[in-house]
Amino acid sequence: MVFGFGLGYHLIELSRQTEKKITVVEPDLNILRAAMKTVDLSSLLAKIDVVTDGRVVVEDNKTVILKHHPSVKVNQKYYDISLEQLQLRQRMAGGMKILVVGPVHGGSLPIAKYCSASLKKLGHRVELIDNSRFADALHYAKDVTGTKDRFEKMTSYLSEFLSETVLARCEVFKPDLVFALAQAPLTERCLTVLHEHKVPTAFWFVEDFRFMHYWKTVAGHYDYFFTIQKGEFFRELEEAGVQNYHYLPMAAFPDEHRPVDLSDDEIEYYGSDVSFAGAGYYNRKNFLKGLLDFDLKIWGTDWDMTSALGSAVQRGGARISSEDLVNIFNASKININLHSSTYHGGINPFGDFLNPRTFEIMSCGAFQLVDRRSFLKGIFNEREEIIVFDDLDDLREKVEYYLERPEERKRIAARGRERILQQHTYEHRMREMLDCVLQNGYQPPQWKGEGEDVQSLLKDAEGDKELVEFFARYDDQKKIALSDITEDIRKGEGDLSRQEKIMLMMHELST
Repeated sequence: MVFGFGLGYHLIELSRQTEKKITVVEPDLNILRAAMKTVDLSSLLAKIDVVTDGRVVVEDNKTVILKHHPSVKVNQKYYDISLEQLQLRQRMAGGMKILVVGPVHGGSLPIAKYCSASLKKLGHRVELIDNSRFADALHYAKDVTGTKDRFEKMTSYLSEFLSETVLARCEVFKPDLVFALAQAPLTERCLTVLHEHKVPTAFWFVEDFRFMHYWKTVAGHYDYFFTIQKGEFFRELEEAGVQNYHYLPMAAFPDEHRPVDLSDDEIEYYGSDVSFAGAGYYNRKNFLKGLLDFDLKIWGTDWDMTSALGSAVQRGGARISSEDLVNIFNASKININLHSSTYHGGINPFGDFLNPRTFEIMSCGAFQLVDRRSFLKGIFNEREEIIVFDDLDDLREKVEYYLERPEERKRIAARGRERILQQHTYEHRMREMLDCVLQNGYQPPQWKGEGEDVQSLLKDAEGDKELVEFFARYDDQKKIALSDITEDIRKGEGDLSRQEKIMLMMHELST
């Protein structure tokens, strides 16, 4: 990474010396114009990336920063700020400590686990507070009380307790970021305490803002608020005074959502010409009646077994596991994906987000027909990677068409899975989330008593050349903890140096 374009002579020479990717940071467009008029840079421009807005993504902590000193002198303040941000991103790219807080129950429960696993794959140290262990307590509260007020009071006590566990884990784990999923039981008091201790917080609201209104009471208390909707939701967030909001659509977890080989008995059990997996919302109960003349299987809860659809509902409307879902997706010739609505008879005309099923079915390499959504365009290529229906007549026509064309179904499903793996996994989303955090005012918390001053360590190590060289690795950081050093050593390769062996031994003795 080079600070300053100048007239480009230094860049031409650098490009001859290395095959590495070169990114040039230059905020002054007049300098770029002057360079283009003065020097023939046509061959150089194909080898470099030029950044003019300072939004640079650092994917690892091995980026070398070089300065074109005349350029830096002209824009000293800009480059000082850029250098500070780049050094912070390099440090964070080497591994952050992230505390993920999941809900007690609900659809975002598995998403919290997918996010935690994906963050670990990206090289971060992650702790998941799995609040699902308290689901029985929540159900018990609902069973024993007869009034809404009493139930809300009991659940508020539970939220206070669970929020206290988050604060307790923060004291021990000392995270760089607290990341909460929709309906995570963090109280306003808990978030205030985190804010007072300058612990950055992020929230992923993976729900429909028109149906779940609690966002109004939580969005303003988080440093970063991520949504699966934009447009109208963004306008409402602005009216509510929320500024740091960002669009982050759903995704798939290919470790779980994948093609599987099923036995003949499993295909017989899970399979059908047409399937639907999900809860029996109002619109689905009405709409799916129009498919009863097909070989239809319905899986999930909240279906009326005495209705016309009852004969198609499997297992008496019992809850289905994640493993069952994957088997259903794989075994079904056509998976119907109708987004839920509590007040429409069929397709929600205001549908402006994609549910997890959209990504999960595609990640399984399975074929689906999905109701039209306004933000589908730009995420998937319609008719190539996914097929959309506009109403019941259109759906019936497409079911008949694709049942007769298994090879076409297979091609579309394969392209869909390829797109998921390229752009729409939870690893992609978590990388995007963290990049957004780092680019929008993030400052790591300074935990009291954590770590040693790096410059002091270097001064104390004077006289021991090898030890000075060892601590010099962390010269771009203010403080470093023994746990961070050992984590860094374990990520390395090759034989351990004497200093590395000493650090590992010290860590073992201290724990």
